Amino acid sequence: MHPKTHIGNIIIQKLKEKDLTIAWLARQVFCNESNFYKKLKNNDVNKELLFHISDILHIDFFIYYSEELNNKWQN
Repeated sequence: MHPKTHIGNIIIQKLKEKDLTIAWLARQVFCNESNFYKKLKNNDVNKELLFHISDILHIDFFIYYSEELNNKWQN
C-alpha cells in the first residue's frame, strides 16, 4: 500500500503560505529548480530530502504520513 498523502503538493502549499518559491527552496537543498519541481509534482521526495525540507521550513512534514496511518488504523 502506498500513502495517499501527496507530500509534494503539501510542500508547495506551505511554501505559498510563507511567501517562498520553489526556486528558493531548490537553492536551499542544492537542487536544480526544474528537477526539484518535478520531484515535488511527482511526489518523489525521499526521507532525507523531506527531513532537510522540514528543517529548513520548520515544518514537520512527516506528521502528514503519521496522520494518514492513524486515520487508517482508527477505521
